[in-house]
Amino acid sequence: MVEVNGSTGPGMFAPVVVVQSVKVLGEGTLPKTRLLDSTDLAGGKEDSQWLSVGGIVRSENVISSWGRSVLILVLDIGRGELINVRVHDFSPADLHRLPGATVIVRGVCGTVFNDRRQFVGLRMFVSNLDNVKVEKPAPANPFDIPSQPIDSLLRFDGQAGAINRTRVRGVVTYVERGHGLYIQDRREGVFIETAQATSPRLGSQLEAVGYPAVGQYSPELADAMFRIVGPPEPLSPLAEDASSMIETKDGFSSAPFDSVLVRITGRLLEEVPRADEYLLLFQNGTSLFTARLPRAGNQSAPAKGSLLSISGICVVNADEAHEARSFEIFLRSPADLVLLKRAPWWTAGHAGWVVALLLVVILVMSVWLVVAQRQARLRILTVTDPLTGLYNRRGFLLLAEQEWKLAVRRKLSLLLFYIDLDEFKKINDTWGHKEGDLALQSVAGLLRESFRTTDIIGRLGGDEFAVVAIDASEPFRIGMEERLAKTVQQSNEKSDRPFHISLSVGVLTCDGSLRALPLEDLLGKADALMYQLKRDRKSRAK
Repeated sequence: MVEVNGSTGPGMFAPVVVVQSVKVLGEGTLPKTRLLDSTDLAGGKEDSQWLSVGGIVRSENVISSWGRSVLILVLDIGRGELINVRVHDFSPADLHRLPGATVIVRGVCGTVFNDRRQFVGLRMFVSNLDNVKVEKPAPANPFDIPSQPIDSLLRFDGQAGAINRTRVRGVVTYVERGHGLYIQDRREGVFIETAQATSPRLGSQLEAVGYPAVGQYSPELADAMFRIVGPPEPLSPLAEDASSMIETKDGFSSAPFDSVLVRITGRLLEEVPRADEYLLLFQNGTSLFTARLPRAGNQSAPAKGSLLSISGICVVNADEAHEARSFEIFLRSPADLVLLKRAPWWTAGHAGWVVALLLVVILVMSVWLVVAQRQARLRILTVTDPLTGLYNRRGFLLLAEQEWKLAVRRKLSLLLFYIDLDEFKKINDTWGHKEGDLALQSVAGLLRESFRTTDIIGRLGGDEFAVVAIDASEPFRIGMEERLAKTVQQSNEKSDRPFHISLSVGVLTCDGSLRALPLEDLLGKADALMYQLKRDRKSRAK
């Protein structure tokens, strides 16, 4: 029993008492707890309450928090609803016995929330492992449970409660170090999310035990462990056309090759370098898709315009309704790209001096050159804004969407900048559309100068631009905003334009709390932040 003196406060999610003093009055008796389920806990309405929950322990991990070791248990309390249970007092002998066990946990309900005071998830604070009662011990050997086909994961079974462990078997087709791997059995593939440190060789026969979870399009196996059960038997990729990766049947989108090793052809339109990979943009007929190539030493990406055979894992991206919308190919090594036809030497840039050298045969070659130029321009215009040279809306959305989906899978965050050129209409009306075009080109140059070559910069249309940066740390965010403001200021000081460039910038941190949203919705949120900034600035100016 204690006496607490302090003042009430709004808290960061639920109301709090800001403590001035705590006086111990003596020993008290803990009240009985109520056994609640995921419906009772929805929305954080039981925040700070003393209660019990039951479920299956999916995983355990020891972290350092506030100078002490804390045991983190991930508890499935029903149909994939997960809670982080923070246990303060435990011993090394307690470890490795709870994953897979059915338990009842007694403690204080906490919430996970974002910086806008919005509910994101649940957690519990538990004093010691005496408050974790094992109802059903974990199996002595997790691999003793029956194996089932990959395509049976998360099919309707009419059962309620927590999702049980499942065992699947297949051949390793891709290893994403530190995050997981893909396996395939015949024509069915699945992503295995695991913290296991060992990296199996491609082609290894493998068994995995984990918890079926909803993925982007197909189910995944989460919190999994695996073991090698046979020697390598490399699979041959399925040769398919890009248009067959996503089809429409009976009014529904279908992605029959999700998580499967495939081989398709494509012409390379663009490459975006990353610290550890290249993001490559390909075109096959009317289909646009991206591929990720790990960087190896000084190896570079193929030349733009090259026609390539591409082998890798097809990873489908879906919208909020889990309808397949796009796909990308995860390449294992540069050997997964086979050159079929080199990039045409007769690019638009070469065409002018080619004409000068071939004046003698100009009559014969003119038609050929016009066609070649037109093809080169069409390849560029597919994803590039002709006025600014930045990605157009189509190219930006495609590349940025893939970055966001990968960030969600790897539990990373990114920054989304939504940028508007202030008083663009006034520039057009006062000085003419030519100056307006020059203003847009100036903004494009300022963005290129301010952001990194690894960031994705696009013109969405009109006077609106967007940038995706693969770094969401607060120092980086502040640094980029300051750098952009300084670059704009220096440009205005040096320029002889009849007007000054002014930008309104909305910056959205895209983290796990927004993982269910597609990029279009994230752009809407960043746009709203930008317009709020613009309104606030106008209000202060009055």
